[in-house]
Amino acid sequence: MDDSTALAALDDLARLVRRASQELDRAIATCLGESAVGRWHVLNAVTTAEGLSMSQLVDATLLNSATLTRLIDAMIADNLVHRKVDDTDRRRVLVFPTRRGLLTRKVMSEALTTSGLTEVASAAAGTTKSLAALVDRIAATDPVPL
Repeated sequence: MDDSTALAALDDLARLVRRASQELDRAIATCLGESAVGRWHVLNAVTTAEGLSMSQLVDATLLNSATLTRLIDAMIADNLVHRKVDDTDRRRVLVFPTRRGLLTRKVMSEALTTSGLTEVASAAAGTTKSLAALVDRIAATDPVPL
């Protein structure tokens, strides 16, 4: 593969991955009746852990810290999550789901299950594994800066 073909393939890959992400987020948001899927990502993350710090939530949701902070503030106002100072490190604040947040996540999960999107994800299990391997390979690449 020559350089121009490789560059075109890189451009295609970047656009396809971005498009797949956008289409999946759009489908999930439509199913949930939300304008964005951030709440769903946060609720999934905090219900599977014993409280998460903001930096852990950034890693789990792939949202930038400013966007995540605004989202958490809105979710606190809607009584979906709450913040608590970490008992082991008083400098850290952890985010936990409220009872309403747990119920909201359950309702969201049921909506996604009945929509058929979970079947799409199950059918794409091999693709998901391949994509994860590709992401790991890209992350391990040490590009040379200009």
